[in-house]
Amino acid sequence: MAFSIKQKKYWIIGTVLILLLITLLLLPTLIKNYTTKNSKELFGRQINVEKLNYNYFTSTAKIIDFKMLESNDSDTFISFDTLIVNLEPFRLLFGEKNVEQFYIKGLDVNIKMKDSSFNFDDLIAFYSKSADTVNETEEDAFKYDLSKLELKEANFYFDDQNVGKETHIENFSFFIPQIVWNQGEKSKADLAFNFKNGGYFKSDLNINPVNGDFDATIEVNRLNLNSFYEYVAQYAEINDFNGSVNSIIRIVGNTQAPEKSLLSGEVEVSEFNMTDKNDKAFLKTDLAKIGLNEIDSYNSAYKIGTIELQRPYIYFEMDSITNNFFKIFKIEDDSIESQTNESNNATASIYYEIEKLKVNSGLMDYSDNLTGQRFDYHLNDIAIDTDKIVSTAEWITIYSDMLLNNRGTLKSKLGINPKAYDNLNLDIVIENFLLSDINIYANYYTGHNVLKGDFYYYSKSKLTNGAINSENQLLVKNVSVENQKGGLYTLPLKFALFLLKDKNGDVNLTVPVRGDLNDPEINVGKLVWTTIKNKITGAASDPIGALAGLVNVKPEDYKALEFSYTDTIPNEEQYTKLDKLLEMETAKEGLKIKLEHFIDTELQSKALAVEALGQKFYTDKQKDYRKDEKAFKRYIRRATKNDTISIEDAALMLVPEAELNALALKYQAVLRRNTSAYLKSKKPNTNIEVVAAPAAEPEQTGSQNKLKITFDMLSVLADDPETAATAENPRSSD
Repeated sequence: MAFSIKQKKYWIIGTVLILLLITLLLLPTLIKNYTTKNSKELFGRQINVEKLNYNYFTSTAKIIDFKMLESNDSDTFISFDTLIVNLEPFRLLFGEKNVEQFYIKGLDVNIKMKDSSFNFDDLIAFYSKSADTVNETEEDAFKYDLSKLELKEANFYFDDQNVGKETHIENFSFFIPQIVWNQGEKSKADLAFNFKNGGYFKSDLNINPVNGDFDATIEVNRLNLNSFYEYVAQYAEINDFNGSVNSIIRIVGNTQAPEKSLLSGEVEVSEFNMTDKNDKAFLKTDLAKIGLNEIDSYNSAYKIGTIELQRPYIYFEMDSITNNFFKIFKIEDDSIESQTNESNNATASIYYEIEKLKVNSGLMDYSDNLTGQRFDYHLNDIAIDTDKIVSTAEWITIYSDMLLNNRGTLKSKLGINPKAYDNLNLDIVIENFLLSDINIYANYYTGHNVLKGDFYYYSKSKLTNGAINSENQLLVKNVSVENQKGGLYTLPLKFALFLLKDKNGDVNLTVPVRGDLNDPEINVGKLVWTTIKNKITGAASDPIGALAGLVNVKPEDYKALEFSYTDTIPNEEQYTKLDKLLEMETAKEGLKIKLEHFIDTELQSKALAVEALGQKFYTDKQKDYRKDEKAFKRYIRRATKNDTISIEDAALMLVPEAELNALALKYQAVLRRNTSAYLKSKKPNTNIEVVAAPAAEPEQTGSQNKLKITFDMLSVLADDPETAATAENPRSSD
C-alpha cells in the first residue's frame, strides 16, 4: 500500500520523535556508563553511579548511590546517597543562572593527611592541569538565583595520620532558602550538624549580595574537647585533655573586608581537666564563662564582658631547676625572656577592657622538694574580684582572698597601672597562719623545728618606676621552736625569738624593704629574707636592743656597769641599772643575766697605791690629796727623794707589791659581793650572776673596772646545743 506524501511526513516525524524519545530515555544511562568508564580521564578518579535520572519536563537531574574512589581504586573517597539538581536552563538566555533546588543526602567525605600531603592532592593537580588547557574568555557577568540549597545527613571524616587521630563530623546538615544576585533583602543560610560524642553545631548566616553586609550566629553545644587531645598532645606532655564547650558567637561584617568583622558572644567551658603523664590533674575548672562584648582584631581592640571561673584548680610543683608547667608545656627558661619582650612589644598597641574578673572557690596545691624533703601546701576558697580593667586606665584594683591550709587567711589588694607594670601598690594581710606548716623550711634554713606558733603578716608595698618601698609588720604568737643541728644559715632562731617576745609572748617585727627592681642584681625574695635574717641575727648578737624595750631604758646604757678602780660598792646610778636588770629578768621569764667582772689588775694596783698614800697624806697633813694635788706631789717626792717621779710610780715604790696585789683582789671581791648582795636583797630568787672574768681573757688587758652585761637563756642550756655553746661564749650587749 502506497503512502501518501502526507502520511510519509507523519511517519518520518513520528519515527524521529520515537528515536528522540528513546534517545532521551537512554541518554542518562549512556551518560552514566560513559562517565563511569572514562571517569579517570574526565574526573581524575574512578567513579561509580548506581542510577542517573533526568526529568525533562522539570529539568531535574537525580543521581543515586554515587562513589568516587581513592587513587588506589578500592577505598571510597566521596560518596552520597542522593543528589537532586533542579535547573531552569532557559533562564541562561537572559544571562541568569538559576537553580531551583540543589539537594544532597547522605554525603560521606573521607580526608586523609600524612606529613604535609592530603589524599586529594592528585585531584588538585588534575584539575589545575585541565584548567591550564582551557582557553580563558571573558564573559559577561551573570546574575544568579539559587534556591533550596540543602545538605542533609552528611558525614565528614578527617584522618590525621601524623598524630593518629580521626575526627568525625556526623549528621552535618544545612539549608539555604535562597541566594539571589541584586535582591534587596538579605539572603539567609542555615547550617547544622551533630558531633559524634553528642552536642551539635548550628549557624545562621544572613548576607546582602548588593553591598556585602552580613551577620552570622554560630552556636556550639557540648563540643567535647577530648576530640582535640592528639593535637594538644603534640605541644604538651599530657594524658588527658577534657571538657565541654558551649558557645554562641555573633559575627557582623562585610564581604568586601571580612578581616574587619566584629565578633561578640559568650563562651562557656565546663568540667575542663588536664592531667599530666602521671594522670595527676594540674589544671581544671568546674566552669569557665567568658563574655565577649566586641572583638575587633583588625584594630587590636578587645572588649571582654565578665570572665568568671567557678572552682578552678591548679597543681604547681617546683624543683631546684624548673616546675611542672614548664615541663608539661616544654618551655625552656631561655625562651621566656625573648617571648616576654615580644609580648610587651605586641601589647603596646593593643586596647583591651574586661568589665569584671571573678574567681570563686578556687583551689591550688603547691609542692616542692627544694629542701630535700617533699613540701605540700594547700590553698582553698580562693576568691578574686576586680573593678573594670581597661588598658587605657590610669589605675586598676584587684582584690583577692583565700584560706591557707584550711586555717589561715590571706587578703590582698593590688593596684596597678596597666600602662606601666613597674608602678603598683600591694597590700597584704595574713592571719592565723600556722607556722608548723612550714617546718620543713625552718629546719632546712635555720636548723630549727617549729613546734607551734601563729603568724600574722601585714604589708604595704609601693613600686614606683621599679623602685620598691615596702613596709612589713610581722606578728608571731605562741611560737615555740626546737633546735636541730644544721641548717643552711644556722640562725640563732630560738634565742632570737626568746628575746623578741614581748610581755604577752608575742614577737613583733618591722621589716622595711627597699630596692630598685630595675637592677638585675636585685631579687625581692632575697631582700626580704636578708632583712628578716638581719633582724634575727641582730637580736641574738645584741640582746639588749630587744630587751631594753621591756623596761623602757636606752640599750646603750646597759652594755656594762662601769666603776673606778677603787670602788667597792655601786653608786646610785648603778643601783638603778641593777634594778632595771632585775625588772628585765622578771619580765622575761627564763632570761639569764651575767655580770662579768673585767679589770686590769696592774692599773688597779697603781690606783690603789695612790689611794693608800693619799690616806697617809690625809693622816699626816689633814688634807685631801684629790683636792690639793700640788701638796700631794711634794709629799710623795720628799718621801721618794725623787723630784721627777710620777705620782703612780712613786706610789708603787712606797707600797709593797704583795700588799697591793692582795688589796686589789680584795677590792674586786668586795665589789662583786656587794653587787650580788644588793641584787639578792631586792630579789632573793634572782638568777643574775656576778662572776670574775677569767684572768687570761685578752679583754682584761687595759680594761677599766667594769661589770660587763651578757644575756642568755636559762631553761635550755642543758639540751639546746646552740645556747649551750653560748654558755661558754655568752651574748653580750657590746
